[in-house]
Amino acid sequence: MNNQGSNVKKFLHANGHVVLERVDNNYNLRSFTQKEIEDITGGYRIVLGEGGFGKVYKGKLDNHRPVAVKIYKNGTKKEEFAKEVIVHSQINHKNVVRLFGCCTEVNALTIVMEFVCNGNLYNILHCCSSNGNGSIPFPLDKRLDIAIESAEALSCMHSMYSPILHDCQQPANILLDENLRPKISDFGIARLLAADETQHTRYVIGCIGYMDPLFCQSGRLTPKNDVYSFGVVLLEIITRKKAVDGNIILAQTSAEALRKGKKMRQLFDVEIANDKKNMKFLEDVAKLAAECLKMEGKMRPEMVEVADRLRTIRKAYHQRKGRSSAGSNSGLSISGKTEDVASPITITTATVNNTDGIPPSVVPTIFMAELKEITRNFSNDALIGEGSNNKVFFGVLKDGHKSAIKKPRRPSTKNILEVMAASPDFLRVPMVSRFKHENVI
Repeated sequence: MNNQGSNVKKFLHANGHVVLERVDNNYNLRSFTQKEIEDITGGYRIVLGEGGFGKVYKGKLDNHRPVAVKIYKNGTKKEEFAKEVIVHSQINHKNVVRLFGCCTEVNALTIVMEFVCNGNLYNILHCCSSNGNGSIPFPLDKRLDIAIESAEALSCMHSMYSPILHDCQQPANILLDENLRPKISDFGIARLLAADETQHTRYVIGCIGYMDPLFCQSGRLTPKNDVYSFGVVLLEIITRKKAVDGNIILAQTSAEALRKGKKMRQLFDVEIANDKKNMKFLEDVAKLAAECLKMEGKMRPEMVEVADRLRTIRKAYHQRKGRSSAGSNSGLSISGKTEDVASPITITTATVNNTDGIPPSVVPTIFMAELKEITRNFSNDALIGEGSNNKVFFGVLKDGHKSAIKKPRRPSTKNILEVMAASPDFLRVPMVSRFKHENVI
């Protein structure tokens, strides 16, 4: 780490030593000066948002990468700032906003993060379209995609060696990129949990409408707090109603509707409920949300189960639309040729164990366009391994299969691209701890 980076390290050790005792502190953050922050933001020209913490500005680094610059109000406690930086720096996941660095100068506490260009989930759910003609179009498959990837990110955070509790999961904190891929943001009240002991806090803070009632009563910190909040988010996604709207609380309204059976259908967003064939999938999501909202924490599912069940719902939805075909959890066979003729890579036969005994003739074709989409054009964020001849990327196919895609570094005469099923526990390992070696699976 350079001298500037060592400034960050010294600050975090001085003000966040209690948190640092429980984490891997081999973070690699850039240290910015107040003058550099002013230059990056062009004199604090473009305001992206404002809250009780301070303001967020749009900026640009030396390499022209756009960034979001969060500048804290004077008087912000150094310990709270250090905790947020340390917790955020532990997470390396494609669906979590990336932290690049911070400024630790007196009265200039600032963090510099990845800029996410398409607003947030709250805006797309509850704001009007740009032409003022009603809501922004939001198809069910895209809603499911956002829910699944957000759940996967939370699952990853909960499964880390020192689990991370986000503690403020709501649509406003789920940012959306140019492809409407979600990125979880705002770790201002996130907490590190001890994996082997119960933790409580006297400082019960959170987001109104999303806070776990048990947490409010007892102050107990557990990943199930996030599960409750995510249950409310799921309800918003399928109803397009706010968590709290005047005296109406969505979690209570939906619970009453579920008790009355078909009354829940009246709450679903008409855009996706008008197609009667969608009703089963909406009801399945509503039932999953209800499980997340159970008053007894131990009766709620883990986030890894929430993600798995959402993928199952999406797979059934795609099968109903005729876009999915057979496969198995333990193996996936891919064959066919790509339509993307401009790419040097085509897809030929690449077979992994298929325990369902499905004949090759019914195995689906997967086109390069889909592989580029699920790996964000084979970006480094999706990179999970590499060797001397190949790189391996992670992606979730449209039928819900977690897949490892092996891409040759150089075009070959065979031009083989393999798509393999990723193991069920794959996503439970934080990306920061994955080995990158061609002989390690």
